[in-house]
Amino acid sequence: MKKLQTESFWIRKKNDSYIKKHTISLPEKNEVLIKTIYSGISYGTEKVVYMGKVPKSQKFLMRCPYQDGEFGSNVKYGYMNVGKVIEGSKAYKGKNVYTLFPHQTLYSLKESEVVEIPKLIPLKRCLLTANMETAINAMWDTLPSCGDKVLIIGAGVVGLLMGYVLKSIIGLEVLIIDTDSSKSELIKLFNLDFKKEIPEAYKANIIYECSGNSNIINILGKHVKDEATICILSWYGNSISKINFGEEFLSRRIKFIFSQVSKVSHNRSKYWNNLERRELAIRLLNNKILDNLIEDNMVKFEDLPKFFSKINKNKKYYCKVVDYGVK
Repeated sequence: MKKLQTESFWIRKKNDSYIKKHTISLPEKNEVLIKTIYSGISYGTEKVVYMGKVPKSQKFLMRCPYQDGEFGSNVKYGYMNVGKVIEGSKAYKGKNVYTLFPHQTLYSLKESEVVEIPKLIPLKRCLLTANMETAINAMWDTLPSCGDKVLIIGAGVVGLLMGYVLKSIIGLEVLIIDTDSSKSELIKLFNLDFKKEIPEAYKANIIYECSGNSNIINILGKHVKDEATICILSWYGNSISKINFGEEFLSRRIKFIFSQVSKVSHNRSKYWNNLERRELAIRLLNNKILDNLIEDNMVKFEDLPKFFSKINKNKKYYCKVVDYGVK
């Protein structure tokens, strides 16, 4: 059987990576062959993987859909990919698609596992799809409503997309908190109220923790109403935190939810599956304001090992685009 040449990005155990050349088979019936145009780097998650900090107990649960290899050994990881179908049925050939495939130049997938990108949505913006799915799932987990007071902790990609979807609810009060005041102008573009610290007397019905810093949880006890919900959207890797679950958390009957995106929230699982939620996420990207979450400076695919070698020195960025040089 004829084979095709491809290249992919691999992490070698921890704190080391390389580009691997290998072969793949031609697509079979009901499959498509995709040439990658862009892939995206999810800063928090991929940093944890690169540094070898995936907890042993989570090595199965934290696998991405098309991962090769194992955490702590050689692993091909990633889940934001935009490409063009170059072989497949008439329904897909020539179409631009979004998939959850890792950083790889050429790959095959079943037709049922790709989402066609509407012409209205720019390709780079589609790299926000996975984060938009996170925001959608958090909405379904917490069910915010008119009149609620909502805190978002952390103005990264997930935090800002969370604010973006929440602002669509009339009568909802949203306040976003981030210690980095340089983000204030961007936050204003999203029409969100911003402060560096939570106001002393502020109490919320719902809090979304998107900062990546689990130590912030203890501070939230002073800012919850009775029966409030704290929704954790960060992944803390193997870090261990000391949380004071007494005092306000106990007496106010606070509900903690870890909103993990691999499964559709139980509040909507009867009506939506993962692929349908992904299609919804892409439709919700039809707003040019979201382009502000895409980093201007792209990384060339062949430079990924160099980029990751400096990941500890990089500031936290928004969506970093990997460019495959496809015209």
